Amino acid sequence: MNKNEMIAKAIAEMSNEQKAQIFPPITRKNFVVRANWLGRNQIITFTNNKGQVVTYNHDEALKIMSPKLSIMPCWIKRGYWSQSTNYPSVLKNTSAIMQIDEQEIIVNTYTAEEIAAETALVESLSAYCTDDSPI
Repeated sequence: MNKNEMIAKAIAEMSNEQKAQIFPPITRKNFVVRANWLGRNQIITFTNNKGQVVTYNHDEALKIMSPKLSIMPCWIKRGYWSQSTNYPSVLKNTSAIMQIDEQEIIVNTYTAEEIAAETALVESLSAYCTDDSPI
């Protein structure tokens, strides 16, 4: 038995609580599944392109995605698949997706009076700028 097989066997014999201590939740910039992470019960959080914070269970996601991944060249070659825009639609409404939080997007709105006042300020300050100013 080689080193990787021994590690895989030791991880397989651990409880989910023990795995959580060794492999704490991580935050990434994208959705990812890796063959060598299977069995860790890894919890991963990322923000999709809609601004939603998505938390998923890696092992559950990989189990659901396995049939499709098994025929993909990138998976066959590297045992790795990622997506930066969102989580795969096949995982929608499954146990793999643990939580989706909407992030509040703050949009500043200004009244016409505020815009006019700001414009007047900029115009008054422009009198102090000359062609040779560093700005």
